[in-house]
Amino acid sequence: MSKNTMPEAYDDAPAGVETQRQEEILMNEDAILRGLIEASNEKDSESSYKRVQIRRNGVLKFEFRIRPVSEEESLACHDHATKFAPRKRGQPKREIETNQAMFRSWLIYTATVDADRARTWDSKKAQQALNVMQGVEMIDAVLLSGEKDRIIDLINEISGYSDDTEETAKN
Repeated sequence: MSKNTMPEAYDDAPAGVETQRQEEILMNEDAILRGLIEASNEKDSESSYKRVQIRRNGVLKFEFRIRPVSEEESLACHDHATKFAPRKRGQPKREIETNQAMFRSWLIYTATVDADRARTWDSKKAQQALNVMQGVEMIDAVLLSGEKDRIIDLINEISGYSDDTEETAKN
């Protein structure tokens, strides 16, 4: 004889209630599916972009747009800014040191919308004028530390690291 492991509240449910619960679950599955698809589409849409304006002494110097960064992109930025020990056969790579300033610059570079990246960080004229070799170096040459902080905060917010998201995840 097998023992019923269902909670007692379900054992005494009137006929038809289980069918109603199954229908509610199916309706919720459709809503969940719709929500998943909408969330995926919004992740890369212009509606998720934020405009960043760099102002000094009240004067607008330039502006660009940023977008959310995926976890994979963030990890790639981390790897760009990290020195690793030489690998021995069969051993995993081992971090020696991560340059946090470089990580932040890579994150800003990666989050910058492609069209804006081309005309700001990857501008060959600007790179020559500031004597830098690549776009990520432009960020360090141009932005002040506090400006980078505010941009990183904004990137984190639109990438889902805001307090609101944390509260939602807890519920």
